[in-house]
Amino acid sequence: MPPDSQAANGYTAPLPDARRFSYTHRLLRRTAAAAALCSVATLIHDTYLPVYLQDVLGLSNTKIGNLQAVSQFLCNASKSLSGTLADILSPARMVIFGTLLTTLNKPMFAMSGYVYATFGTVATLYWVTAGKVFDRMSKGIREAPGKALIGDLAQESGDRTEGAFGLRQAMGTGGALVGSAIAGLAYNLSGRNYILTFALAGVPAIFALLLVTTAFGEQAKDMAAAKKTAKDAKARADAEAGVEDVKLSLPEKAKAFIGALQPAYWQALAVVSLLYFARFDASFVTLRAKGVMAKSQLPLITSTMMLAQAFLSTSFGLRAKRSVRDRNNTLLQGYAAIIAANLAFALVPNTAGMFLGAVFVGLHMAMTHGILLAMISSYIPSTVVPGLGKMSGTCWSFTDFVLGIVLAYSNSVAGKLADLTLRHGQANVGCFYGGITATVLSGLLLILFSKFGDLGKELPAKKAATS
Repeated sequence: MPPDSQAANGYTAPLPDARRFSYTHRLLRRTAAAAALCSVATLIHDTYLPVYLQDVLGLSNTKIGNLQAVSQFLCNASKSLSGTLADILSPARMVIFGTLLTTLNKPMFAMSGYVYATFGTVATLYWVTAGKVFDRMSKGIREAPGKALIGDLAQESGDRTEGAFGLRQAMGTGGALVGSAIAGLAYNLSGRNYILTFALAGVPAIFALLLVTTAFGEQAKDMAAAKKTAKDAKARADAEAGVEDVKLSLPEKAKAFIGALQPAYWQALAVVSLLYFARFDASFVTLRAKGVMAKSQLPLITSTMMLAQAFLSTSFGLRAKRSVRDRNNTLLQGYAAIIAANLAFALVPNTAGMFLGAVFVGLHMAMTHGILLAMISSYIPSTVVPGLGKMSGTCWSFTDFVLGIVLAYSNSVAGKLADLTLRHGQANVGCFYGGITATVLSGLLLILFSKFGDLGKELPAKKAATS
């Protein structure tokens, strides 16, 4: 960090405007690059992990679904915890810690070969399960603080947060593309060796750790100290102004929290939760595709999904920003895309069908993912609630927790449905029919709340909340 500057996170900034703008933008790029490297590392092992679990370790679709359920739930639960810790310890510290855990986790997948040769299938199953759970938890630990850090850096630079998060999303998607491509090349060049492919995941994770450590390691303590100083100063100012510090019991805090959330938030959460039942893990797409196409081509399925999302997310996001009506119409078109994807995966059992489904998945994500999060965000109050303080972070923690439970059940149900149709001689396609059902229900709920609830009102919810 330059010697004449302080922590960048909006606490102190004595640098001249031009230099501060350049410095914080450099930190933004490094943070986004670290997230991209973590995506590269994850996709290197995740591309073939479900195939390894089924073909080598003999797991059924139900068991794989249960594993994904536990992993997704713990990922979202750790997001809630890490977001709170970031407020206490500073986002930079938590990003470094989460990236360290990710780096320590990656060798576990490569070591599964040694565990398999030494202790057998059962021990390897437990080992890989622990590795997958550890992987998702480490992602959750770095994810929420990473979002907070990027938001702080964007504000410090004077730039709009949409641009900063757009950069992060674009680089993360690009990282997933690169990771999937590396996995495909490694798998083919190594003679279809799963273990050697998994071993490469540690390399980008190490570079991600070096990147965040050099970018934020020197100033993490300064950020935490500066934040504590600012908090103490605010407390003294409130005392001098005679502002009463409201103390609430735990039940009173829960009541105040629920009361501060307007009906539109709950309606949006219900719509998103139902749709998340259709968003089971991509492992089920991989398991379906491996039965109808060459395993060496599986990474191309992931790449197709990511390409469509990377190139189209921005344009659909801009269209959805024009009005609530445009937002809802874009979401419903995205719902149609995921229904088409599920139909292709279920009813077109060949390579062309898998790629067609992947294109529609990418369209769906481009039309819905960022827009759904923006919809929830627009109904989260930005005011300070007596006894709770600023509660936007708490709202996101609660939202992630709820969606984590939904994703857990989604993956568990998807695995059981896939095995159900497999037992009846229809291949492992039951999850896709379940996805169609959940999507239709979510779409109907969105239409209902748009016409008779609050999701169709043009007045921005945050204005209503702060008026």
